[in-house]
Amino acid sequence: MRAGCYWILLFTIIHNRVRISVLAMASYDSTLNSYLKIAGNKIGNKLFLDKNGLCVMKKGDTNQEYAIELPNDSEAVYFYAPICKVPYECSEEFFEKVLELNLCGIEYSQATFGLDAKTQNIVLSYARSMDTLDEVSFSNVLCNFIKTVDRAKRDLTKITSTLIEQTTLIRDDIDMEMRSYGPAMEADGLKA
Repeated sequence: MRAGCYWILLFTIIHNRVRISVLAMASYDSTLNSYLKIAGNKIGNKLFLDKNGLCVMKKGDTNQEYAIELPNDSEAVYFYAPICKVPYECSEEFFEKVLELNLCGIEYSQATFGLDAKTQNIVLSYARSMDTLDEVSFSNVLCNFIKTVDRAKRDLTKITSTLIEQTTLIRDDIDMEMRSYGPAMEADGLKA
């Protein structure tokens, strides 16, 4: 069993020079599991944290995965989802575009992009303090995150397609230019 995430509220009462402390503890794991259950019922999935504090879900008939994580000793819940693989044929330009979209989290409602080095996936992530959530706001955050992932996926797919097309056109232009040098190079005894 994983150690729970706890908040501690300490009241100190001083009465007649006697200090009395009352300690109240609550597990964020159980709170988040109750929120996940309610949200899961709304979207037709059974959602719960596993022993590592992780909940992975798939949306509908797509293979899009969404993760909700409550790390040990954390007061924040993390939402993240893989968006796309890094296109190596135009990775420099791609990363430039991703960084522009990432600026201050403005484009995607404070969610930001990162690189998962193991999978070479661009991942969209969002963190929220458990103290700011209740059943309704958690469901809203989850639904908004799913919509944001869908939009980010469309945007990065479009950016990738455009960059690959531009890269292909540039390569085709270079190939044609090199072929035009072929006859002159052959006349000089060189192979094109």
